[in-house]
Amino acid sequence: MCKNKTKKKKLETAMAIIAMIIIVIAWFAGRQLENSDILLSIKEKMPEIIKLEEIDNSTYKLYNEEGENFAYLTIESSMGYGGPLQMAVVVDSTGCISNLAVINSKETPSYLEKVLDKKFLDKIIGKTYDEEYSLGKGIDGISSATYSSRAIVEASKKGNRFVAAKVLGLHVPKEIRPSIKFGIPEIALLLLFLVGYIAHKKSFKYTKIARWGTMLAGLFVIGFSFNQPFTLSMINQLLLGYFPPLHSHLYWYLLLGGVFFVFTIDNKNAYCSWFCPFGAAQECMGLVGGAKNRSVGKFKNVFKWALRALTLFAIVTALLLRNPGVTSYEIFGTLFKLTGSSLQFAILGVVLVSSVFIKRPWCNYLCPLGPVTDHFTNIRRLILNKWKSKKIKA
Repeated sequence: MCKNKTKKKKLETAMAIIAMIIIVIAWFAGRQLENSDILLSIKEKMPEIIKLEEIDNSTYKLYNEEGENFAYLTIESSMGYGGPLQMAVVVDSTGCISNLAVINSKETPSYLEKVLDKKFLDKIIGKTYDEEYSLGKGIDGISSATYSSRAIVEASKKGNRFVAAKVLGLHVPKEIRPSIKFGIPEIALLLLFLVGYIAHKKSFKYTKIARWGTMLAGLFVIGFSFNQPFTLSMINQLLLGYFPPLHSHLYWYLLLGGVFFVFTIDNKNAYCSWFCPFGAAQECMGLVGGAKNRSVGKFKNVFKWALRALTLFAIVTALLLRNPGVTSYEIFGTLFKLTGSSLQFAILGVVLVSSVFIKRPWCNYLCPLGPVTDHFTNIRRLILNKWKSKKIKA
C-alpha cells in the first residue's frame, strides 16, 4: 500500500510539472500570435474611413473620400472583467468624441454584446476632452455588465484626452484619481473567508451550522446579488498577467488572494467547500432528494484525469488566444444572470436535476477549479518536501 501511495504521489508530481511546462510554452506561443492586424479591424468597424496616416504610435489622421483630414483616431485600452478591452477612439478637431468602436476584447461575448446592443457607445459619443465623467457619474452602466461598461468608458476617455493634449495641443484638465471602492461585496467576502477559516477548525462546535450559513450567504450574496464567483477565467487572467486596476477590482484581488492564501497556509479549499454559490445551489437541490456521494468504482481515475485534461486544454487554449474567458465553460452566469446559450441552459438543467440524487455532480465531475486546486496542492507539497529535505540535510 505504501509503495502504491508513493508511486501515486510521484505520478501526481510528474504530471504537475509537465502541466506547468505546457502552460509556459502556451503562454509564449500565445504572445507571438497576439499581434493581430488592428488596422483591418478598424476598417471593418469604421468603413467611412478611407485613409489612415500614422502620426504617432497607435494614433492616426483620418481622411474622407474628398481627401480631407476630418478627425484623429487613437487606440486605447482598459481592463474589463476578462482582460484588456481595446477601443478605437475618433476625436474631431474640437476635442469631441465623434465615433467609437471596440476593436479587441477579452470579455465574455454574451456580456459585451449586451452592452453594444443597448447602444452604450452612443452615451459616450459627443463627450468632450474637458468633461468630467465616469461610470455612474454622467453615464449609467449596463446591468450585469458593469466591468465591460466601465472599461469602455475609461478607454474612451483616455483616448479622447490623449488626442486633445498630444495632437490638438489643448489644455486637458488634470485627471482625478478614482478612490478604491470598498463596499458590501468586499466586506461580505472577507466575512465569509473569516467564518470559513474559524469554523472549519476541529475545536469549533457549530461547524455544520456555520457552513450552511456561509453557503447560503455565498448563494445569495456572491451568486444572485453580485454574481462574482471564482471562475477559471480568473485563473487564466492571472496567468496572462492581466491585472485589473485596484480601485475598481478590489473584490477580484481579495477573492483570488484569499483562496491562495488559505491554500498556502492551511492547504484547505475554503471557497469551494464553504461558500461557492454554485456548490450551495447543488447542495440545496440535494436536500430535496437526499443526494449522496455516488461511487463510480473503477472509473474514478478515468473521470479525474479526463477532467484534468479538459481543464489543461481550456487553460492552454486561453493562453494561446490570449483571451481568459474564451474557454471558461462554467455555467454560473446561466444560473445567476440567466444569460447563456441554449446548450448552457440544457447543461444547467441536467446538473440541477442530477443534484437531487448525486451530491455536487458539477463540482465532482465537471468543475475546472478542482484540478486547478489539486495542481496547486501538488506544487505546494513538492516545494515543502524539497524545503524539508534540505532542512534535514542541513
